[in-house]
Amino acid sequence: MLNLKSSLQVIAFSAVVSFSGASSAKATFNAEHNNIVKTVNSYFKGIAESDEGLIAQAFELENGHIKSIVTDKETGKQSIRSQKLGDFAKIFKQPTKDHWHAHILSIDVVDEQMAMVKLNFETSKTHYIDYLVLYKFNDAWRIVNKTFVAKPKT
Repeated sequence: MLNLKSSLQVIAFSAVVSFSGASSAKATFNAEHNNIVKTVNSYFKGIAESDEGLIAQAFELENGHIKSIVTDKETGKQSIRSQKLGDFAKIFKQPTKDHWHAHILSIDVVDEQMAMVKLNFETSKTHYIDYLVLYKFNDAWRIVNKTFVAKPKT
């Protein structure tokens, strides 16, 4: 079951917008922020509902990447796994029956063409923190990099 406390409206209200010290960063919540929130919402809903259309709206499938720390079960050695977002998107074949909740913790926009979003994302079994890098190109915001940590709930 998907709890869309991460629905567009709630994400927009729960977003904590932060700005870099760059002179080109503007301290306003504007249409660019709304479009970034829509992209993040498409990502979250797309993977939760296994909606390829929403995932394609959110991710730069061909050139985007996801990175995470993985631990070898036999040796305990950690390494970084990198995967194309297009390959990652294929994992979500069925809508979740689990309870998912997400909200944006911060958005940092640079020159209205690049953004960093910190997303708190929880399922009944796992707590995630995602850092999403987005670029605006061809008049649309797309996630080009997703880096995350996951912590099992006890």
